[in-house]
Amino acid sequence: MTAPTAASSSEMTTPGAPPVPTSFALFKAFFFIGLTGFGGVLPWARRMLVERLGWLTSREFAELLPLAQLLPGPNVANIATVLGRQYRGAKGAAVAVFALYLAPTIITIGIGYAYARWGHAPVTAHLFAGLMPAATGLVIATVLKLVTSLPRGVASIVLVAATFISIALMKIPLLIVLAVLGPLGTITMLRRAQKD
Repeated sequence: MTAPTAASSSEMTTPGAPPVPTSFALFKAFFFIGLTGFGGVLPWARRMLVERLGWLTSREFAELLPLAQLLPGPNVANIATVLGRQYRGAKGAAVAVFALYLAPTIITIGIGYAYARWGHAPVTAHLFAGLMPAATGLVIATVLKLVTSLPRGVASIVLVAATFISIALMKIPLLIVLAVLGPLGTITMLRRAQKD
């Protein structure tokens, strides 16, 4: 990751690199992610951080995601914490996470109230049934974008296939899969980098 690691050096940028975000920019970005990605935050987080703002490259996002999955808590909240800390220290981490949760918290309270009143109505069941394909499509689109940023080679294909088989078909817990395949993938990529 190329982002600065301390707020004191955050104003220094390299030519051609996007400007280091202010605390307010972090707030706006993660508030928008939380607002528009409600129910499927990861696709919107990638679109915002990689495609719109350019704070991360596709590869950096793909490398940050496994770390976020290893840490306790939601993946995007962990990404917000890491990026906020890198750009603006502890204050940036707090601002990014607060902004991420602000809109969903308000919306959840409103939906909870509405569900308590109208949750058993037939239209509600149809609404949720209609939202499921859209949510699935968002996840598939994000997976495809992440796959395109992987290093090309047989090793990457084998690791992706082994991960899918372990989790989706064999139902092995995620932590066990990451504990075994994570080091294998790291060693494989290190060896590949040494050969190059």
